[in-house]
Amino acid sequence: MVPVTPAARTRHEPADRRRQLLDAALAEVDESGLDALTPATVGARSGASKALVFHYFGSTVKLRRTVALEAITHLDHALQTPDDMPLAERPEHAMAAFLGSVTAHRRVWEDVWRGTLASDDVTEAALERVRSDLVARMTATAGVIGFAPSPRLQLLARGWVALVENATAAWLGGSDLTRAELERLLLSSLVVLVPELPEPARSAVLDISRPGVAERG
Repeated sequence: MVPVTPAARTRHEPADRRRQLLDAALAEVDESGLDALTPATVGARSGASKALVFHYFGSTVKLRRTVALEAITHLDHALQTPDDMPLAERPEHAMAAFLGSVTAHRRVWEDVWRGTLASDDVTEAALERVRSDLVARMTATAGVIGFAPSPRLQLLARGWVALVENATAAWLGGSDLTRAELERLLLSSLVVLVPELPEPARSAVLDISRPGVAERG
């Protein structure tokens, strides 16, 4: 971390000043992780006083929560799928978006999945909303083709989301796989849903999970 020498004071709108401090916090986490993030480190990086950081974020826990929620919101937006996207293309789109967002906030996700904010109900609730939304999108695809998602399919979909999170966390921790190889591996694992899918969704998933499908460059 490179401390910033305080410059001449410039008056900022509260929303702009908060954004500046949050950007400094995100940069701090990129270098040192969530566990090392405090109002003092944000103040040192941004040239603001520790008291000002406390004013905008309230506490160290709330500061770390805000950074985590920023990454979670980024992921939620990235996972949005155009309504006119063909069903067969949606899983690959979602996986590329998921890995793109996670790697963009790598240190945040490493620490969140490691349990840094496991006792923070607000962060956990936001994570659960994203997970539930991803499951809903997967099972809603079945609804588009006139198939009512069963409890069995919903359970498998939730389990697959957990598998994706755990495998990605392990990959971030150190793996010889490239991102493209990880994406293909996770798409291949969609085969676990096949027993509960009707046609044409079943064939689409089998095509996606079949080895030898062209990998993303």
